[in-house]
Parts: sequence; structure tokens; C-alpha cells
Amino acid sequence: MALWGNNDNVGSGGLVSLDYSTGVVTGSGTTFGNVGAAATGDIIRFGIRGGGGTYFGDAVIVGIASTTQLTIGSTAGLSGASIASTDFYVSQLPKYTVLDHTFSNANDSAPSLTTLTITGTATTNAGIGTNIIPAVPPSGLIVGDLLVNDGNNLVISTLGATTISLASTISAGIATGATLTFKRYVDGYDRQVYGISSTSDYVGLAYSGFGHQGWVGVTTYIDCHGNLRVKSEVLVAMSGITTGSNGIIFPTPA
Repeated sequence: MALWGNNDNVGSGGLVSLDYSTGVVTGSGTTFGNVGAAATGDIIRFGIRGGGGTYFGDAVIVGIASTTQLTIGSTAGLSGASIASTDFYVSQLPKYTVLDHTFSNANDSAPSLTTLTITGTATTNAGIGTNIIPAVPPSGLIVGDLLVNDGNNLVISTLGATTISLASTISAGIATGATLTFKRYVDGYDRQVYGISSTSDYVGLAYSGFGHQGWVGVTTYIDCHGNLRVKSEVLVAMSGITTGSNGIIFPTPA
């Protein structure tokens, strides 16, 4: 059994529940064991498909009984919270990271949000469905902060001279002269393993321009000055990593 593969986007349709006492994972609408789906030796990452929902951590698959039932080898890399009817994601990332405290979800601390004291003003109208807000970015705003719109916190992806670009579109229009409110993730400590197919990949909010393709361990945290810090460690340098829509974003909700 290989220690890792090159697929970070194994077929992961359906929902799963875990019995912590037995390590048995029961699926609904799953295809465990089928070609292109979860196999023995793969990693199952609970609750993070597309970056949504609560992330519960990782476990190594040690047995597959049917398309709807598999067994994991240990729960040590999980948060301990109940896992029931949740999304999941299957990867061929290095198995040893699951039991490495450096990357264990059980050792993470969840980031929290705070409303920034800085605000901005829209210079012209911004209609529903756009992701570009006409406004001069206020001093102190950084990529990765969030714009509050219609009760949603939308990630800022780019700051221009006269525009603020978002990673997703707004659901409520913004009028000329409207006050813009921003939030920022604070505290927390997040450590994950990512499959990097390109040296210019995004890892959630933290663009790093990694020098290597392959399996990369990334640590993100807020320093004492309130700045987002990103540290990366190449665990396996390799080309040909298959990635897709099932990856992790930062911060991972926990």
C-alpha cells in the first residue's frame, strides 16, 4: 500500500455518518470501493466538500465492506464532534499526516470574526450579482478581509485603486454613497495538507505562490499585530497532482 498518491479529488458523492466506537462509516448515496471512488488506504476528510460546513478532520480508510460502508483506522485526527449525515472528501494525501499532531484537526483552534473599525464608501452603484465593488479601499483593509453584504461575509480577493473585488457575488445591491462594513478573522490556528497542482495555486484566502507542486502542509495564524501569517512545508514534491472542487479553504470552519 503506497504512502500517498497524486489524487486530491477522489469521487466523494453522498453523505456519511461515523460511529466513533467502532470506526465504521456509513454512507448514503456513496460509491465506496467503485472505480474512481474511495479505496482502502485513501484519506477521508469529514465535512469539507467545497469548503462548506464544519470540518471534523481526517482518517485513513482501512477497509471497505460495501459502497455504503467503510472502516477507518483511527479517530485520533478527528475533532471528536458528532459526525452525522455530513459531506466528505477523499484524498490520496500522505497517510502519516493524519496522526501527526502538526496537522491534526483536534489541535486546531477555530478562528472567530470581528467587525473592523474601518469602513468604506461606495463611489457608484453596485448591482446584484457583481463581485466588483466601486470603492476606494480604506486604509488598513487587506486581501482576505470580508465585506458584509445582505448578512453574508464575502471574501475580498483583490484590492484595486478604485475597486474592491470579491471571491463571490453580492446578493444585495449597494447604492452610491453607501457605507461598506468589513470583518476580519482573528485568532485561531489552522493546519492542513493541500494538494498543489500549480505553483500559483490559491490555498483558500492565503495566496502563497508555492515554489513546489505536490503535497504541501500549510499553517495559517493571526500574529500579535493582527496580520494573517502563512507558513508552508513541502511534504512531497511531485508533479501531476489532480485537484478539483472538493478542496479545503482557509479558514476551515470548525
